Amino acid sequence: MPALRAHVVRFVILFPGRVGSTYLVSALDGHPDVEAKGERLDPLRAAGAPAQLAWTRRYLRGPIVNRHRAVGFKTKLRDVLDTDGFARLLDEFDARVVLLDRRNDVKHVVSRVTARRLRDTTGRWNRYGDEAAAAPVEIDPADFDARLRAVVAEKASIAEFVAGLDRPSLHVDYEDLLATPDATFGRVLDFLDVRRRPIRGATEKHTSDDLRDVLVNFEALRAGYDGTRYAAMFDEVITTAHQEPQPG
Repeated sequence: MPALRAHVVRFVILFPGRVGSTYLVSALDGHPDVEAKGERLDPLRAAGAPAQLAWTRRYLRGPIVNRHRAVGFKTKLRDVLDTDGFARLLDEFDARVVLLDRRNDVKHVVSRVTARRLRDTTGRWNRYGDEAAAAPVEIDPADFDARLRAVVAEKASIAEFVAGLDRPSLHVDYEDLLATPDATFGRVLDFLDVRRRPIRGATEKHTSDDLRDVLVNFEALRAGYDGTRYAAMFDEVITTAHQEPQPG
């Protein structure tokens, strides 16, 4: 049933990239009561902060009568040029925040590397259908360490931003989308106040969850983190559901 503007749930998904955002958004958008948009603020960076905020205001305000009961979009925080103005809009429209994250920082780094290779090869950041999974790759240890530090810093920045908001928020981890998609989707649908029903994302996982199959120099990279919290992340292999999400 159509919903009046005052009764529509607005939401934004904040994420650091390569954590399953494309999978989550495509799944939510397949729900009849939800409209979920992709990244709309990144293309507006060149137009400046006012253009980003104007689009956000128009979208979150929406029509007087909406055919969806929950509407939202995803964005990387680093693409938001005016975070204070963005936060004020989230308050103004009573928006809810989904913080999409990833517990395994090591796999986060590897996913960014293999995603870039996919983009260079196919022109797409995500894998669909029967396309080949990522081939093994060798990553320079110094480059890997720099990327790891960048991932940790970006995640901390997003978490700090969300913690500073006076908004309802839901933390969702990529690993849970992999291992228990139905239960995890259910949590998100509950958070958006829409009925639970089976939903599935449109993308496929691009990188094997066993890094020994992905990293040519697995042992050398892992040895560099012996005695740290990252060592176990190299070894982690998640038992996944039948359909696996691509970390968009």
